[in-house]
Amino acid sequence: MASNLERITGKLRREGPWSIGRRLLYRRWRRVKNRRRRRRWQQPDVRVPAGAVDGSSSIAHAQQLWPGAAERTWLGLAQRRWPDLHSRARRTAEGAAEGRFDLLGSGPVNVKDDRGRIRWHDDFKASVSFPHDVLYLDVPILLQEGADVKVPWELSRFQHVFAFLWTAPERYGPVFLEQWRDWMAANPVARGVNWSCTMDVALRAITWTAALAAWGAEWEAKTRQSFVAALATHGRFVRDNLEWAVGARTNHYFTDIVALAVLGQVLSPYPEARDWLSFARKELEREVPAQFAPDGFNKECSTTYHRLMVELATLGALACRRAGFDLEERCRERIVQSYRAIAACVDARGRAPLIGDNDSSRLFPLVPRADEEMGHLLPVGAEVLDVDELAGEEASPELVLLTGQAGLQAYDRRAAGKSVLCPKALPDGGVFVLGDRHHRVVFRCGPLTYPPVGGHRHLDQLSITVTAGGLAMIVDPGQYCYTPYPQRRNGYRATAAHNTVEVDGELQCRVFTRGTSIYSVINDVSPSCDGFVQEGDRVRITGRHVGYARLPGGGEHVRCVEYDPVAIRWTVSDRLALQGAHLCVWRFHLHPEASVAARDGGWMIERRGVRLLLRWLDRDAPTGEVTASTYASGYGQEVPTQTLVFRKETDGMVDCWCALALVREGE
Repeated sequence: MASNLERITGKLRREGPWSIGRRLLYRRWRRVKNRRRRRRWQQPDVRVPAGAVDGSSSIAHAQQLWPGAAERTWLGLAQRRWPDLHSRARRTAEGAAEGRFDLLGSGPVNVKDDRGRIRWHDDFKASVSFPHDVLYLDVPILLQEGADVKVPWELSRFQHVFAFLWTAPERYGPVFLEQWRDWMAANPVARGVNWSCTMDVALRAITWTAALAAWGAEWEAKTRQSFVAALATHGRFVRDNLEWAVGARTNHYFTDIVALAVLGQVLSPYPEARDWLSFARKELEREVPAQFAPDGFNKECSTTYHRLMVELATLGALACRRAGFDLEERCRERIVQSYRAIAACVDARGRAPLIGDNDSSRLFPLVPRADEEMGHLLPVGAEVLDVDELAGEEASPELVLLTGQAGLQAYDRRAAGKSVLCPKALPDGGVFVLGDRHHRVVFRCGPLTYPPVGGHRHLDQLSITVTAGGLAMIVDPGQYCYTPYPQRRNGYRATAAHNTVEVDGELQCRVFTRGTSIYSVINDVSPSCDGFVQEGDRVRITGRHVGYARLPGGGEHVRCVEYDPVAIRWTVSDRLALQGAHLCVWRFHLHPEASVAARDGGWMIERRGVRLLLRWLDRDAPTGEVTASTYASGYGQEVPTQTLVFRKETDGMVDCWCALALVREGE
């Protein structure tokens, strides 16, 4: 752990006094800004009055943005083409219509009170209610240990609307309207927990524009006027409460500006909406290159946050296009690169390892999907951005939502006989792939991002995940939660929660565990990668970090992974430049469906008939055992699994080799 003094001196060393001074000025500016916000948002006239926005034109614009929500002709086809996905969405819609929600690992829960009204302000997992009658600036985010503010935020995003609009829109249109009216009555503007995070206000507004496209034409004039006025009020709130920060504008700020682009397009020609759109366009052109590295990977260094950011960037670009202009070419190319990054990360089942943090966020969840699922977005990128190399995957209903049935037909023609081109290296994001989509090791060696803040990355340098026979065998355990249990959050972030080497029970980086510094780390690792080396059929990559050089007798850790595609075998070698006595620990976290047993001088890992043999190649091999552990398949979701743990007490330099080989039938 790191002290505040270390944090301050580290900042001074990395950034210099001018940067620190800039941050202090920003904090002063923010305090002044909040005083102004406090005065403004306590006034009753801050709401946009009904009738101020043209409801009819807003419906038409919303339908241009969400053609799959407006069209009903594709719904019969959808049930036949995607029966499993449709069935999943139908169950979600049926539950939500009855007030039963499954959010953030809660399982299906009836969230209605004794009067039959939805408990919009409750963390119903912990039976805790957040304030609903105080100004949004005064809402406490941390009530008590175990209480999670993300639960009421998630419920109030209204994202069950997407299940409504493609399963039985005629049935669920009145249900949505009733829930919307109930929410509006329970959540006065700028008061209570559901206005305390601008990002969640923005996500709710985006969802409501899809609802406007689906059912707005069926509403009476008074309802339309009230609804678009509520959207405009959301836009005004977002514009005045942007989550901009000096040095690190993360997914929160990006969501804010995408919402302004969407609301600017939908509510045009409302004067404020035109200003939002102009502002959002300029910010998107600045933020897309800033938030996505040149290789396309999002700078949060998280695969699930990358998925969310790709969805946001796509919708923001679409909103600008529907408003009559495209983002500049460098932005379009960076978004294309972000889809190529997805193609690199996913396996044959369209799933990516859960690298970094995960809060299960999505922008337009038509279907309840596993958090590892990301391949379904590739058809969206191929059609929306007109990129043939992304085509080849089976079309998804998300594609129809954004492009309509015409887009689906165009994609089917584009994808005929093609396969997606998959990059092997994301050097800026620090993700490298050794193998193909059926047999692969994903190797993590990359930057801290947003220095000096660690953001959503984990302490996972030189960690690997292994897929064999199209099935994940050795996995990244993911992220269970954030605010309700900070120590659990830190446990999943720790080096011990990853498939790398831990020295003396220490983290690769020192971290901060209190208050607003929980996402900050000291960048002790300084990772670097020597790149891919091709030698005949073999591919080799070498990465290194110096995170343990801060320890007495510590030094550099170098890991080399070599892949033999003929034998389908990966050889992993670790060299640690240590002096004196140390304890080194290797961990291999197994998929929950995998079993493991000592066999043939090694350890046999098996899942659904696929077998992977892990064997040490040096004589003085570490001592191994199987321990109980957990795997977080999503935020708030945790299942038991097993971890192979190998320990070795050392005296000086460490050199260890192990091999991971697919065991074929008859071997």
